Amino acid sequence: MAEIIQEEIENKIIDIINVGAAGRLIVFKPEKSDKNLVVEKRGDYKKKLIYLDVYSKEFSAGQDVGINVRKVIEEKNPKLEKNLYLVFVFFDIIKQEINDNIWVIPSWQVDKLSKVQDFSRFLLHKKDFSNFLFTEFEKK
Repeated sequence: MAEIIQEEIENKIIDIINVGAAGRLIVFKPEKSDKNLVVEKRGDYKKKLIYLDVYSKEFSAGQDVGINVRKVIEEKNPKLEKNLYLVFVFFDIIKQEINDNIWVIPSWQVDKLSKVQDFSRFLLHKKDFSNFLFTEFEKK
């Protein structure tokens, strides 16, 4: 059951990115990788890639995000990679929708997060996710 929900969440994230990117980004699930999703810029001859590891919980959006994020990070111990982003979403099982707010944390900053870290700086509205990715492609 959890795998089916995770796949549904990844599909919703692909839809969110595709709608916001209007065909300018390509998002796919890699076959031979431990990453959930890969994003590339359409027509980018340099083939820069952004990897997304998606973490979700079926809990209320009112819960403390920082506690949940730290717990997942401690349990999963993600790799610190330059092009890897940890994406945390709340998923409403009944509505089958991702909450409007998502947290996108660069994996290379995970070791710098303190126990009292304010996670609001990593907060995005899901409609802004594609723009965030475009900005990250421009930095690389």
